[in-house]
Amino acid sequence: MKNIDRLFVMTGVVFLLIGLAFGLKMSMTQNFAMRDLHAHLNLLGFVLMTLFGLCYRAWPKMQAGSLATVHYLLHTLTVAVALFLFYRVLSNPDLGPKLGPIMDWILMGTYLGVLVFAYLVLTRARD
Repeated sequence: MKNIDRLFVMTGVVFLLIGLAFGLKMSMTQNFAMRDLHAHLNLLGFVLMTLFGLCYRAWPKMQAGSLATVHYLLHTLTVAVALFLFYRVLSNPDLGPKLGPIMDWILMGTYLGVLVFAYLVLTRARD
């Protein structure tokens, strides 16, 4: 996918805006029940995606082929779904036993995406 570096950063900014909205709501209501979701949105969403985008920008050879697209799709979709399920569990703790195992499987997809990224860094991150 062309401009995958830009796509990672732009998607990271979307995650940041959502994470900051949760933070602002918590501050305004003094209800910090969603603090873990806020942190995960900012870290898995904004920080990692921006870091991925900067790496793809620094080493354009990492973008060659379809693995960068696979990485983007795996990370974006699995993080978005897992964090939505996390929101549901935080909103209704009774859902934890049902949704927790599903979240585990989904987050394995996130881990697989990071493995793809690690492979690309180790094999293509050259000047």
